[in-house]
Amino acid sequence: MTVGARDLLDTARGVLLTELLPELDKGLHYEGRMIARAMSIAAREIDIGADVEAIEARALASVMSNHGLLELTPMHARNLLAGFIRNGVYDPVDSTREQLLAALLRITQARLAISNPKAIRDEH
Repeated sequence: MTVGARDLLDTARGVLLTELLPELDKGLHYEGRMIARAMSIAAREIDIGADVEAIEARALASVMSNHGLLELTPMHARNLLAGFIRNGVYDPVDSTREQLLAALLRITQARLAISNPKAIRDEH
């Protein structure tokens, strides 16, 4: 059996929390927990990072298609969308704005599934 990156992170995090953290000076517990949290985020990135990227790409594509902009990379779409927002393109309350808000919500929820899944659970 091949040990994967996720397994290594889980094992290292477990050692950090159960063996190292109790031995650390109390003044370093915050930093130890911060490292453990970063390891959890990295593990979730391994598990669902590609899915999150796909969700973002689809959401951005749906919004940008309203402007006739198809087949943009997510980075290019984000940059253009930021400019549209700064320039007030979505200020009028209409279906285009509603579509943007729905897309941003999908993207935010997907990203939170990696960085802070508890925030999503607390919303429901």
